[in-house]
Amino acid sequence: MWTQQSQTIGTASNIVAALFFNDVSARDAVADLKIAGFRARDIGVALSEKGKRARNRSSDAKHLSAGAIPEGEHSLLWNFRHSFEHDLHAQEPNLSSREDAALAGVEKPAFRQVDLTDTLLALRVADVTIRLLDREMGAAGLLILVDAGDRADEAESILEQNRGFLRTVMATERSRIAG
Repeated sequence: MWTQQSQTIGTASNIVAALFFNDVSARDAVADLKIAGFRARDIGVALSEKGKRARNRSSDAKHLSAGAIPEGEHSLLWNFRHSFEHDLHAQEPNLSSREDAALAGVEKPAFRQVDLTDTLLALRVADVTIRLLDREMGAAGLLILVDAGDRADEAESILEQNRGFLRTVMATERSRIAG
């Protein structure tokens, strides 16, 4: 069952956010963030209210046990990209899709499940913006939030490379009333 967690992530000035409509793309993005050196405490994954209800109703045990992003294989594109990087750097033994996948899976879980509303309210995002983002996510959407520090450009690049739709502005726009 989806468990709500009260943990929040980072501060508005350090957050990068992207919306994913596919578990595999989200899994690839988290793996690439891990390979780039981001830790599980820096990566938060949130579901919409509709997404939480849909996953709770799901009879698929994989969804129930894994939480926001079920475990599974990486996309063919991710495997190809990492194999290609290995071929480009064949002289260096530290790059291969198998080794990259292993590195990405070292820290379990690879991310923190965060509550969309609680996390964005803690960042002082306006309630209307949170509802708009929740509605945009629908039942299939996942929001990946990264506490990127001074590596925001790198985190955004990784999220976009894995078919994420950047929502950093929405996820960090402070409420005028709260500010």
